[in-house]
Order: sequence, then structure tokens, then C-alpha cells
Amino acid sequence: MNRWPGEWKRRMMALVSGLVVCWSLNAQSVPSRPLSIPVYHPMVLNPAYAGSKDFTSIGFTSRIYNIPDNQIITFHQRLSGPNGTYSKLGVGGFLFQEQMEHSWNMGVAGTGAFHLSLDQAKLHNIAAGATLKAILNIPKKSSESSGDSVQTAFLPNMDLGLYYYGPTAFAGLSVTTLFGTRMKEGLNTEPDSYIPREYHFYGGYKFLLSRKNDIVLEPSLLLTLNDTTFSEAADHLIPYLKLYLQNFYIGTYIKTLDTFALFFQYQFPRFYTGVFLEFPRVGFLNNDNIIFEISLGVNLGKGDRQFELNRHW
Repeated sequence: MNRWPGEWKRRMMALVSGLVVCWSLNAQSVPSRPLSIPVYHPMVLNPAYAGSKDFTSIGFTSRIYNIPDNQIITFHQRLSGPNGTYSKLGVGGFLFQEQMEHSWNMGVAGTGAFHLSLDQAKLHNIAAGATLKAILNIPKKSSESSGDSVQTAFLPNMDLGLYYYGPTAFAGLSVTTLFGTRMKEGLNTEPDSYIPREYHFYGGYKFLLSRKNDIVLEPSLLLTLNDTTFSEAADHLIPYLKLYLQNFYIGTYIKTLDTFALFFQYQFPRFYTGVFLEFPRVGFLNNDNIIFEISLGVNLGKGDRQFELNRHW
């Protein structure tokens, strides 16, 4: 960080200024839930993330409070090269199901990414990735009306992404649901059956607070837009903040002034577990306004390799 003091200060000012402002997000991506996908499953937002770790990662997240109406499982790894080294290719995929008001989606996706080192030490890297996915949108019986012909819809689609990651900084941009969803006349006409193309821009920086105790502060920003919200970009920018304490991190984000979010993860030698909570800041808590999600995962490496926390998006 001392090599670029001017750039370091500019980055810090931009990120801190973003953290003191409140924005809202009305994302409709598929999968859009569990809400903790940006935290625990960044590959879903950006396929270039696949293979960015030096271990195989398998993770599962589900809403568990009230009705467990959405789940996702993801997998990604870096393929092996000659002589036990890692190749430039990463692969991954995910399965999900989510229930909405008028219908529910279930989907499967396969991901591939190409990673290129920007220096000989392979500390700074850039990756490009693509995901092919198929989504089945199934209407609920309650959404049927006498004048509509509601049918199950098969929705193939594609995601594209670029991702930079290094020792202290990371940034990415991606397009999910590249082809959008153009429903044919007579098919599902409910609002939640439309799937727009979405654009994701994000970046963050790691500030080393204590090398002895391995304490790192990571502010970051996530911007999600679709074809109709480009003129409202400031309303869709979300600041995140994570604090790493050795094998544990705790974090939050500012979504609206009316809600509070808290998430954390603990990394054991071979597996990890995390919890995500979102609830209103004021008023009584009940089954309808508490979101409680749990995440479990396993990291599979080679030999005695030390496992790192999932510190990149």
C-alpha cells in the first residue's frame, strides 16, 4: 500500500464517502434470493470469480426462519496443470430454487473462467468468465385466472464477467441474464415472471489494521442496474463493510435506513459456516420481517495447504 500513497488515499476517500450515504436496491436478478448471495456466492454475480481461489469450494445457503423458500448450492475450483501447478482455467456451477409471489424458479448453471497473471509472482490477476444457465419458471395455481393461459416457461440464458483480484484490492463488472426474458404472449404475465438483464459493478480494498493479529478492514461497493435503472444509479449503490479477525469475519451493508443487515462467517480448517440476518431497525419483529439465512461450505485443497477466508467477491 505504501507504493501508491496518492492512489491509496483516493480509494479510501471514495469508499468511506460511499459508506456514509444510504442507498436502496431493487434487484430482480435470477437467482435473486437468498439475499446473501453477494456475500457467500459471488460467482453467481460474476462468473469470472470461478477458480480465483487455490482450493475447491462448495457452498450451500438457505433461508431457515419461517418458510425455507429459497436455497442455492455453488461449486468452483481451479483446474490442475502440469507438475501439480494450477492451470489458467477455473470451472464451477450452481443449482438454486426460489419461490416468489406468483411463481417459483428452479435453475442450473455451468461456469468457466480464464485467469491471467499480471506479474511473475502471480499476486495480481485478471479473469474473464461465462455462465450458461437454464431456468424453469413454474406458475403457482393461485396465480391462474379465468382469462389467462399460464404455462411453465423454460428460460435459457447466459452471464459474462471480468474480475481483477490482488493482495489488497479487487474489482469486477459483469452482465447477468444477458438475453433478458421476453415472455411470449399467453405465457406467464405476472410481474415476477419477468427477468431483466442486469449489470453489476463492484470493487473493494483491504486495509491492514494489525499484521500481528491478522485484522483487516474491507470496505466495498456494489452497484446493480438493469436496462431501466441506469438513470437512477445512485439509488442502487450499496456499501458493504467487513472486518476480518483471523479466521472470522463480521460484516454489514447499508440497504435502506429502515433495515439493518448483519452477516458473519467462521473458517474452520476444512469447512466454514456463516449466518446472514436482515430485520427492521424499529418496530416489532415477526415472521414476515425477519430474514435469517445460514450458509455452510467445505474447502478442499492439496496436502497441508492453509485455507484462506473468502475475502474476495
